[in-house]
Amino acid sequence: MARISQRRYAQRVGVSHVYINRLVREGKLPADSDGRIDADEADRVFAAYREPARPSRRDVPNTGVRNPDAEPPSRSAAELPLPSSGNPTGGDLPTLLLKTRIKSEAERGKLLELKAKVETGKYVDTDEVKVAAFNKGRIVRDNLLNVAGRLAAVVAAESNERRCFELIDGEIRHAIVALTGDESDE
Repeated sequence: MARISQRRYAQRVGVSHVYINRLVREGKLPADSDGRIDADEADRVFAAYREPARPSRRDVPNTGVRNPDAEPPSRSAAELPLPSSGNPTGGDLPTLLLKTRIKSEAERGKLLELKAKVETGKYVDTDEVKVAAFNKGRIVRDNLLNVAGRLAAVVAAESNERRCFELIDGEIRHAIVALTGDESDE
């Protein structure tokens, strides 16, 4: 293809001519001594800089004439990330961006799945579990510590060894039932 001006090439690919001029000045986009660009070669180089999953931010008309209704890109859109190496045809940047986006979407999916399980009650908050376990443990501790106070006089008056065992055993079982809430062990 014949060489075209930087402004015309910028209209063709849908970016500002200032951005194309900067790429030429930095040596990232090849141009001749007059500043004219070989469109085919520039397309290959420019494709290496573009993120494949993201569409162009400007309308690119087929006629080569700029679309007056098209929104101008924001300042950050005109400054596409460029690889630091001098190899413009390497194509590593779009692949890296795509892999990063895939990883990000996978992590977002995991978070949404976890959130759904929490909402359905399959998973619970660890703080809630710790508080509930502490409260149950406190009930059992209090009941076991009170066994001696409740039984001291009764056991002292009891002369039958078997009856003393049954009284102590019954109180301990009562404390354990308070933990499980199961009345069938009594």
